[in-house]
Amino acid sequence: MMKNSQTENIDEKKFIVLIIYDIVENKARSKMVKYLNQYGVRVQKSAFEAFIPKKQYERILREAPGLIDSETDSLRIYILTNYMAVSSWGVGDTHTEDVIIL
Repeated sequence: MMKNSQTENIDEKKFIVLIIYDIVENKARSKMVKYLNQYGVRVQKSAFEAFIPKKQYERILREAPGLIDSETDSLRIYILTNYMAVSSWGVGDTHTEDVIIL
């Protein structure tokens, strides 16, 4: 059975995602860094940016919360939508991939 073109476009759509966290324990923090390195680039000590398909975004939403202690840690995942602009300066600006948001 073939997908219609509208469904294919939704499935292939990529999201620009910002993931930030504050994790108390070093071991748990290291696990989070290792996990997020699979999906994006570290832009700050506690922040990753990713340009990922919907399925990977949904996987992160399912899996990443299990890497924190909800009593002591925090995790935020943002989708950057249309008309967003990102400016950055300094040592955290190591992002080499050009991202254009229309």
